[in-house]
Parts: sequence; C-alpha cells; structure tokens
Amino acid sequence: MALSFVDIHLELLPIIFDSVVRPQHLTFLCLVNKSFNEFAVKRLYRHIYIYAWHTNLKAKSKVLLLFQTLAHCPRLAQYVSRLGESRPVHDTNAVTNPHYTEIRAFPKALSSSSYNDLLDLCTRGIQNCVNLRSCAWTRDGSLESAILLALQQCPQLKELEINGKDSGYYDPNILTQFSKLSRISLIMPSAQVIEVLPSWISATGPTLRNLTVICQTSSLITDTLLESLAPSMTELDQLSIIGCPKVTHRGIGEIVSTNRNGLTGIGLEGLSPAFDMTSFNSICKEHQAFRRLRSITLAVHIEMPFQTWAGDVAELLSTAPLEILRIYATTPTPKVVIADNFWKTIVTMHGSRLKQFSINRMTISMGALYDICSRCSVLEQLFVATTRHNLDDVTRCFAVAHNLRAIHVNFYGEVNETEEQSMMKDALRIVRQCPATVTQIGCDTKVWHVQREVLMNDKNELYTIPTLTSYENPDIPEQFLVTRGA
Repeated sequence: MALSFVDIHLELLPIIFDSVVRPQHLTFLCLVNKSFNEFAVKRLYRHIYIYAWHTNLKAKSKVLLLFQTLAHCPRLAQYVSRLGESRPVHDTNAVTNPHYTEIRAFPKALSSSSYNDLLDLCTRGIQNCVNLRSCAWTRDGSLESAILLALQQCPQLKELEINGKDSGYYDPNILTQFSKLSRISLIMPSAQVIEVLPSWISATGPTLRNLTVICQTSSLITDTLLESLAPSMTELDQLSIIGCPKVTHRGIGEIVSTNRNGLTGIGLEGLSPAFDMTSFNSICKEHQAFRRLRSITLAVHIEMPFQTWAGDVAELLSTAPLEILRIYATTPTPKVVIADNFWKTIVTMHGSRLKQFSINRMTISMGALYDICSRCSVLEQLFVATTRHNLDDVTRCFAVAHNLRAIHVNFYGEVNETEEQSMMKDALRIVRQCPATVTQIGCDTKVWHVQREVLMNDKNELYTIPTLTSYENPDIPEQFLVTRGA
C-alpha cells in the first residue's frame, strides 16, 4: 500500500526538514498540511536574509514585504533568529546558533515619507523578534539609530554585525549600550565608532567571545587601539583583524598575552608588512596562547622572507590542536612559493586533525599537495590554486583524500568567456576521479553541488556517475570569504 504524507510520523518531520535549504522549498512544505506547516514555518522564518547582489528594486520589495510581515505578525516574528545575509561557513558558531538575522541589502533611493514608513516597519518588526539571537545589518548608510534602539529591545540578541561607517545616520554612543554580546563584527568603522570602541568592548567584555574588524586599508585601527582593548577581552575565543595596515605583532601580541584561556581561532589578514612573526611567535610561546587554537587564517605579503616566515609559523602552530589552516598571498601570483618542507611539517604535526586546508593565490608543488591529501586522514575541505595545465596532476592528488566533502580550484590568469563555459567540464573532470564523499565542487567563481546518478549496466549491476547541479544553499561558500582582507 502506498504511503501518503499523513502516514509520516511527526517526529521525523524536523529531521527531514533540516535537509531542506532553499526558502522556496520550505514554503512549499508549509502548504502541504497543518502538520507540515507547524514544523516548516519555524524553519522558514528561522533564518531571513537579503543578499547584497539583489537589485535595488528587488531589495526594496523584499525588505518591505519582510518587515510588513514581522511588524504585523508577531507569531511569525517570534521564529526569527537569524536575519540578513549568510555568514562564513568557517564561523564555528554558524552551526550551533540558528537564530540569526542578516540585512546586507537595503533600499536607499526612496522618498522621505516612504523611507520613514519603512523605518517604522523595521523597528516594529525587530521589536517583535523576541527570539532574535544574531543580526547582520551591513548596507552602507542603511543603519539608523532607531534600528539600533530596536535591536537593544531583543532580549536574546548575542551577535551583532554592522557597518561601522556611521556617517551621521546613527549615534555611535548607542553601541556602548549593547553590553551582553558574545560576537561583534565591525565593517569599515569610522573614527567616531572607533572612538567609542574601548568603552563598548569594556561594557560587553565579560560576555564577548568573538571580535572581527574588517577594513580595506584603514589607518584608524592601530596597535595602540588594540592595546587599549586587550584588558577587556580576556575571555575572547576568536579574533579576526582584516585590512588594517597599521597593526603589527605588538597589538595582536597584547591581546593574546592577556587572554586567559587561549584563542580557538585567529585571522590575521592584510596587516602591516612590519608584522614580525618571530616576535609574535615568542609572545605566543611565552603565554601558551595557542594551546586551544583550532583555526588560523594568515595572509602572506609578497615581500615577506618566506623561509623565515614559514619556520616561525610552523613553530607557532607546533602546540596547537589545529583543524583548519588557511594561507593566502595578498597579491595573486604564482611567484609566491612556500617550500615543501613547511607543508610536510604541518601535515606531520596536524595531519590527524586537519579538516580544512586552504592554499590560495600561491603555488604549491604536486608533491606537497599529494602529501596533504594522503596523510590528512580526516580532511573534508580543500581549496587550492593551480593552472589548467596541471589539472590532471592536481586531480590525482585529490583522489587519495578519502574523506573529502568540498573542493575548490582557482586557476591563475584571467577568465575569458571560453574558459567560463569550460568550468563545468573542469569540475566534472575532477569529481569523476574523486571519492564519492565529495558533495561540492568549485572552479574560480562557480560552485556546484555534486549528486550521484544511479545507473544499471548490461549485467544488471548498479553503478553511479557524478552529476553537477546548481548551488542552492543560502550560505555563501567558504572559498569566497577566505581572501576578504586582500
């Protein structure tokens, strides 16, 4: 007898729905019946996001409809825990914290009255999001004081990511009233926001576990500023400082040396060329700062003495229980080469734990890549740069990594229309030689899901072939976020 929807045990629905990633598909599930709606609607509203690449007209429509719903339907608003655009997959809180809101696109070309009406909807909608735990509001010029004040009324709010360029749209002093945050992410902070940062960090320091500062080439973030913040960040677990060319080992060293428990993750990207890895290594060793470190992201300046730098980094990581290693050059060029001995040392020390290896904008030898793939027994994600000439050799390396889930290959050189059309063929060349564990493949700017089609041969034996389908997950693929500070 054929089963129908009503025959599915209700306790199975949450498990089934957890595998549904597209909002459109969750919407369809909401319409099946009341039981489906009860479980699916919670997941549909749990994570709300508006992408930055939506057109202004599309963004206007989405934002208006979204906040009309949240303002007028408190029952639905209570399900919202995540609002805005997708966070990096490498954020260790992304899996454990589903209550998140991200707004990275926001209509700006509105009349004064229309904008005021929208702002009123936003504030009322946010106030109804009583279970909101995390919010990203990053569109330049869209964050207002009224929005910040509304967010302060969300009793469960623990994470805040904002555009730090206030430009007179909001009062930076309001930020100091967010005193129970566990995660703060500031993008392009202005001088006025930086001025209140010490008092803000002091207020939320006891609960703060994750701090990210993202700039392009800002001279406002300095060692002196970081030294003033360090005494209030003794409980910090994760630190990322990106695009701050005035920051050296001195400022970062002060933070890690005053930290009580040791960081679990650190990202040092686009900092001063004067950053002395030897001195930083000494500071970390003295304070056992990396005894809990599981993740590190490092950007290498092209003028760096690679041999000395590599030796210092290997020693720096020697006592860390490392699981994720990302290294990239600030300037994309195959001329940046780190000796094979460095990779061999890393694999020897951490191969049994490493789950992600990302080596971008620099050259790695086939011997070193094969060593990584063959000896990192739990490796799940691998991102590398190469040439199409070496693609077959690279693929042979991938084939010996028996636990891989995601692969991304960046090709050196410009991508023309012909190459764009051949990316899918390149991706298929790779996955056909890779273990069946691979579920995601990317080449340059394209990413696909890998599915396995079951076929039967002439002997009635079943076999599978890989096929590529469009990437549907709303989370931005990790590989597009690794080099954000360059």
